[in-house]
Amino acid sequence: MTNNEKIIQAISEAINELNEQLPKEDKLKKSLDTALMGSGGNLDSLRLVSLVTTVEQKIEDKFGITISLLDDAASLEGDNPFSTVSSLADYVASILEKNTIE
Repeated sequence: MTNNEKIIQAISEAINELNEQLPKEDKLKKSLDTALMGSGGNLDSLRLVSLVTTVEQKIEDKFGITISLLDDAASLEGDNPFSTVSSLADYVASILEKNTIE
């Protein structure tokens, strides 16, 4: 399994856990195009933080690396890394790459 596949699997597992807590009409689809927040997204700030912390834990379980997605996102300019599942996966990959290079 490639790193990208592991990242997407971690995000899918986090979505599964979040969906267990959500009413049927708010459940997230597990698709790379799924909007998380912003235009078309249905996550409020509390649900986003819950998803992100679960993704961080899943990444630590799969890669053995502790990351902090919210801390690093504060320094970003431009696109929101939490807008879709795909942008979140790309963001996680960039954080992992940065942490393995250092």
